[in-house]
Amino acid sequence: MARSFFRSQGTSTPVSDIERKTFRLDCFRFIFQGFIDAEFKNYILLIAIRIFNLSNTAKGLFSAAIHFGQVMAPCALKFFTEIYPLKNNLAIVVLLFLVSVNIGIATWTDQGIIFLVCVTLAQILYKLTLPFVTDIYNRNYPKVRRGQIIGLLFTISSLSGVGLSYFIGKMLDHSMDNYRLALFLAALSALICGYIFLKMPNGHVVPQTSAPLFHSKLSILFDDKLFLLILFLWSLMSIGFHMISPLRTEYIANAQYGTNLSNNDITTLMVTIPALTRIFSCFFWGKVFDTQNFAVMKILINCCYLISIPMFFFTESFSLLALSSIILGLGYTGHLTAWQLWVMKIAPSTEKLGAYVSINMIVMGLRDTLSAGLGYYLLEKSISLHTVCIIATILVAISTFGFVFLIKNPRLR
Repeated sequence: MARSFFRSQGTSTPVSDIERKTFRLDCFRFIFQGFIDAEFKNYILLIAIRIFNLSNTAKGLFSAAIHFGQVMAPCALKFFTEIYPLKNNLAIVVLLFLVSVNIGIATWTDQGIIFLVCVTLAQILYKLTLPFVTDIYNRNYPKVRRGQIIGLLFTISSLSGVGLSYFIGKMLDHSMDNYRLALFLAALSALICGYIFLKMPNGHVVPQTSAPLFHSKLSILFDDKLFLLILFLWSLMSIGFHMISPLRTEYIANAQYGTNLSNNDITTLMVTIPALTRIFSCFFWGKVFDTQNFAVMKILINCCYLISIPMFFFTESFSLLALSSIILGLGYTGHLTAWQLWVMKIAPSTEKLGAYVSINMIVMGLRDTLSAGLGYYLLEKSISLHTVCIIATILVAISTFGFVFLIKNPRLR
């Protein structure tokens, strides 16, 4: 696959042995990463609703957990560079092992509070791997092909997610007691991903300058006004998206809202359709990132959210729910591609990349931690689901309008 992919690019940029080997390993790893992502994005919340009957507060907490990992990422960098130095791939292995342990405990417990604590810790630890993965991508993949490589990898992840979602959806419709097997597959996938990272070439200890704590590099926000403005506009979009995102599962799984779909229908809408959309759009978004203005890319992504969010919550028609999931999947694929790589485009130098990544993760992690539980908080305050949807849509619209004014900025080309 690696040889045919690089041949198809038709580029004169040489392909190093390190790039080729990393790509081969990543192709295999993203199969299992697709399993983990599908579990965290859909099945754990479905289990919380239909097995443990957790409160809105508890569901909001674990929806926020994976974003809290972004806040803690600079602390993880500090630990693995100064306190207990490890190469970036070994640091990832340690974190993924702990992810597997926590999911394993959640697999066997019958106590809702233990399940909540374990899956919360697992999601936080999983997010802590991001800065180390980013460092590997920055070292091992050239800038000219980064977006398209990530696009193909997300395609592989989506294919595995489609297969898993069909299997688990049928399995849970047969008996919700089969949720333990679904969790076990996620724990096993984390271990396999860790083993693959052990084989990843060019492992380095991330430079200490890449691991600031909260106070030491915050001046970047005020020295680089474009970086600050993008973070602000992206934050408006993400607050809207993340406050409403977990409520999608709530809307179609909770009988209180009238839809109460089957487990198989829920996995079709929440996993299968977005994953299939990602398969067909990954290369498009990778090409857009590599060749087009970043502000234009963000406007296109936001427009997908502007259409899909209200469409989903103002209908009970399965066909319209499916169409909304297609449009959301298109936008989210672009979001993932941009999220993985945008700081590499805007950072003024490789030496400052780590600091930019850390500040980005602190700011966005704090924002997403608060916004992920915001939707459930508003429901607790007796604000209707439709009103929450309208608030989310307005925030995304303001963000979109702001990016229009950044199109001519030369740093985003």
